[in-house]
Amino acid sequence: MKKEIRLSQCMIVKNEEKNIERALSWGKSFMWEQIVVDTGSTDRTVEIARRLGAKVYHFEWIDDFAAAKNYAVSQAQGDWIVFLDADEYFLEEDAKRLVPLLEKLEGTKYNALVTRWVQVEGSEELSSGGPQGNTQWVSAVRADGSTGTLFSGTQTRIFRNQPGLRYRGRVHEKLYVEHGKLWESDAGGELSILHTGYSEAEMKEKDKAGRNIALIKKELEANPKDHVMLSCLGDSYSQQGNKEEAARWYEQAVSCMPKRPDENDALCSGIFRNLMAIYVMRQDVSAVQKVYETAVKRFPKEPDYDYILGGKCISLGLYKEGAEHLQRALTLLDLYGSENKAIMLTHNLMRVWELLAVCHFESGDLEQCVNCAVAVLRVDPWRMGTLQELLLAFKTDEERARAAGTPGKAASPAQVQAFLGSLYDLRQPEAAEFVKKAAEGASYAGLVRLL
Repeated sequence: MKKEIRLSQCMIVKNEEKNIERALSWGKSFMWEQIVVDTGSTDRTVEIARRLGAKVYHFEWIDDFAAAKNYAVSQAQGDWIVFLDADEYFLEEDAKRLVPLLEKLEGTKYNALVTRWVQVEGSEELSSGGPQGNTQWVSAVRADGSTGTLFSGTQTRIFRNQPGLRYRGRVHEKLYVEHGKLWESDAGGELSILHTGYSEAEMKEKDKAGRNIALIKKELEANPKDHVMLSCLGDSYSQQGNKEEAARWYEQAVSCMPKRPDENDALCSGIFRNLMAIYVMRQDVSAVQKVYETAVKRFPKEPDYDYILGGKCISLGLYKEGAEHLQRALTLLDLYGSENKAIMLTHNLMRVWELLAVCHFESGDLEQCVNCAVAVLRVDPWRMGTLQELLLAFKTDEERARAAGTPGKAASPAQVQAFLGSLYDLRQPEAAEFVKKAAEGASYAGLVRLL
């Protein structure tokens, strides 16, 4: 007879009346118990939690997230613990997969489950999409009706209720096993935790960055060369908009991190990415180049560094160098995938092909410009800038051929119009008007007359 999986949902809370009902609702039908540890709420959080049937405990806040979480774990009686924050939840279709996944782990060495973790805005409705390497694309419909995709990372929030498996760290706390090892089973392709707490509105309301800065500095008093905490401090200053201070702490994190980090160490590779992005914003080209040279030695399979530097080269008019870096980024992605890497590149692939089209046009390689622009437009034909780049390439090719006395070697406006028919239904007024507007923007008079 199959053993029943008893799940204990745990969370620590403070003033979460906006989120607590959703937090306790998504798994209520199959949770064996729900444990809420309050650390000093002054709103209706405790009242709502009790009304929903949760076991409510109180813990005096001592500026230590691990201590509060471990207290919650100590109250749990289930076989497995699901430890999500109040501003995190599973979609219904994902929640239904949780128990069957844990049933498969019975009798195995695994004592923890890794899931996808997706940052969303609170006003968005979401539906989960399929995994792509370390990237989980999620379809988002915002309050204004617009749509988009969001990047996610991974988290370990589901683990066995066993002695010695507890949290460590005053802030940005992590699971550890006192006498043993954390054996993690990867369920990232099947489960996605949705998180709303780092939206701009939430950050302002709760001043999470300011709170974290104080706690991280306490951690650093005990271990001033902890590159993880140094990086987290940089993150917190960055969230506050203090990029100068963020860069200072990221630089310290680089100096303290292992010289040969694990190639899948997403935190260390992310430090270089964040530093490069800040120096790009500051227009400090030499600093960008310096960080790039160090980064590619530590993480030679990471495509984002070439993506960032390629974009900067293009902004400086260095189109040949920019194209080389962007192409290298795509090659690395193709060779090594996006597992724990390529956060920026995978989120901006369309933009990369648009930039390559620009580079090839400016470098005089009109054929490659056309190839890149068409690749983009076959996915999204309504990108005005890309269509204009394509039409500029056709027009320039025609002008070159005419100047060389070989007009027949270039596509005529009529032939270009026929080609555009493979991308647009020009019988439709909206499509015809869109293409005409692009042709006017490209000063392609021959095509404008036909449209």
